[in-house]
Amino acid sequence: MSFSPVLRWFALAIVVLLSLGWKVAVSHDAYNKGLEKKEADGQRKITEFLFRQHFTAVSEKATIDLPVIRATAGACQMRVIEVSYDGSDLDRSRGYASSIDTVFVVFGGRSYADQPTFLTVADSFWARFRRQLGLRAEATPVLFVIAKKSCEAERLPWHELG
Repeated sequence: MSFSPVLRWFALAIVVLLSLGWKVAVSHDAYNKGLEKKEADGQRKITEFLFRQHFTAVSEKATIDLPVIRATAGACQMRVIEVSYDGSDLDRSRGYASSIDTVFVVFGGRSYADQPTFLTVADSFWARFRRQLGLRAEATPVLFVIAKKSCEAERLPWHELG
């Protein structure tokens, strides 16, 4: 039994499409699981850091779809929000702040009055490039901190966060 060349090409195209579709679906699922694990690890590191600084810290569900950690130590209250490397989340995150709060960004163990977007974007691209080379590399997290002024949260040893 002989098939026409058109039918063979059609069958080959279907096999290729099914194979690629399966690979994309499986890799997308693995990618999402990797993101969830990375987010959980990041929140755990932040929570442990705040605990070492004598804060009680808990993750909370945010209406802004970003990971938020609420920390308290006595009268000091603080929120730590992991924002995107390009600064696109800052406006949504500022919605949590009031006029009596201090806001700043922590990146690479240093605090900044505003997000150093050039540094955070460059770090993200560098991490992506290293991953494409097959190396294990993660971009440095960018944290938006909202704290009561009396907390003096800028003075915390953010460099210990890693």
